[in-house]
Amino acid sequence: MSDFLRTYAETPLDGKYKLFERLGSGGMGDVYKAEHVFLGAIRVIKVIRPQISGTADAHERFLREARAATRVQHPNVAVLHDFAALPDGSHYMVWEYIDGENLAQRIRARGTLPPREAIRIAIQTLNGLEAIHRAGIIHRDIGPENLMIARDTNMVKIIDLGVAKIDDPDVAVTRTGIFVGKLRYAAPEQLGFLPENERIDARADLYSLGMTLYEMLVGRPPFEGKSPVDYFRHHSDETAMQLVDLDRDLPGNDALKAILRRALQRSRNKRFQNAAEFRAALEQVEATVDTVPATTVRTEVAPAPRPRSSMLPFLAVVLVVALASVVGTVLFLRRPEPVVEPAHTTVSVVPEQTTTTPTTSSLSGAPAASPARADEAAGAPPSKKTETEAAPEPKPQPQPVITPKSRNLEAPQPVPEAPIAAYVEGGDRHVNNELLDKLRSQLAGVNKIALDAGAMQDDLAKALTHEIPTLAVVNSAQDSAPVSIHFNGTFEHLGRGRKRRAAQATVTKNGHVIFRYEMPSEEYRVGATPVEAFTDLLTNALQR
Repeated sequence: MSDFLRTYAETPLDGKYKLFERLGSGGMGDVYKAEHVFLGAIRVIKVIRPQISGTADAHERFLREARAATRVQHPNVAVLHDFAALPDGSHYMVWEYIDGENLAQRIRARGTLPPREAIRIAIQTLNGLEAIHRAGIIHRDIGPENLMIARDTNMVKIIDLGVAKIDDPDVAVTRTGIFVGKLRYAAPEQLGFLPENERIDARADLYSLGMTLYEMLVGRPPFEGKSPVDYFRHHSDETAMQLVDLDRDLPGNDALKAILRRALQRSRNKRFQNAAEFRAALEQVEATVDTVPATTVRTEVAPAPRPRSSMLPFLAVVLVVALASVVGTVLFLRRPEPVVEPAHTTVSVVPEQTTTTPTTSSLSGAPAASPARADEAAGAPPSKKTETEAAPEPKPQPQPVITPKSRNLEAPQPVPEAPIAAYVEGGDRHVNNELLDKLRSQLAGVNKIALDAGAMQDDLAKALTHEIPTLAVVNSAQDSAPVSIHFNGTFEHLGRGRKRRAAQATVTKNGHVIFRYEMPSEEYRVGATPVEAFTDLLTNALQR
């Protein structure tokens, strides 16, 4: 549990918001789940970091945007309830809580969405954008992560107006070189490709939604880059975008291609000019797109029942066989027991002074039973060999003394450690946040770790020391530390911008596993390498 969460879980923020769970973190700050102690309502608190909102100019800008956001009242837009500043210079926003998943999670889980479902999500988003634009606000960060889908109703809600910009002539444009939003979905004008004295307008949000719609249908954006330079280079290219990745047999393919090609025009004058125009085009296509093929109904004729009279001979045979089996079993169980010598049938308890060690099985360590006793234990009669050997009087063999102490002949085994749930990259955020909080508490005060990362040893060690200069990272093969990390990652280029990554890691403290990490094997184009992703996670856990 972070210090911020611990502080305001005990003492409500501003005397009214009690935090009880961290939902995630981003470039601007952390997001928490909270309860309004007076209303009993669940809220989402987004805390904006001091370095972002600490200046007077930033404070005024965020306050102006928050006031504008409260004017947006629409079912497809999350409601902003409150906005205030904290003593350390950071700001926080109080948003409506939505029980569901964001669009990025849905795409990640399902790969692609059926055309009709993708179009319905886009239409609901455009409804919300129309209300936002009508209020004079440009979102500037439309993408799958900022589109929430309610669990029960499938209602789409646009979230995170924290980077929105007011379309107000009296408000200066964002300074050149300062970009807010995600490069993957940003319009060319957001990257600086805009004529002098012109301003970013609502058409930038429509471009971002076009990118998002494409990703819903295909499973990835129409283009991706390895660095910010790649995105700038792409947007500076004047060649037309080729939408070659859409399935040729996709229902409504030609119409969807036309809509996407227009929505993703680099020149905003060639795009849809407003949300209503974009929505109307999608609604016209929606009527011609089927979600799933028509279900084929199998109509098989059931076989006619056999006449009851034809079954009688068969039933009679079954009844006779069953009766004979029962009678045979009874006669077998009631047959007389064979006479066995007392020496072989009586179990004697030897006086306590007898200390002869019993014969044990080499596998289990338990006393080895004689063939005769094994037959008795299984309920079977003694073998013929046992009966013939019982004729001469054998020497009495000493029997083991059965005492409470000798019943358990096996040495006590150590109790294995309970398995620890793994932090799965891209997995359930609630589970991941809980595991990360536990790791953070375990690593409090740690300033030295022993690392075993195989081929990625040097890269991971350099990345960790770069992010946390006060951390000493040693090779576990040469030195030791109370906390050690075993990391196994793979990363390969597949060509044409495609890559594959996978990783597993364990963190141990004083010889006990305290954390497990998994990055499932996947093919991707843009994103963090295994080293980068694991470094970010450890940096978060080891934050000073």
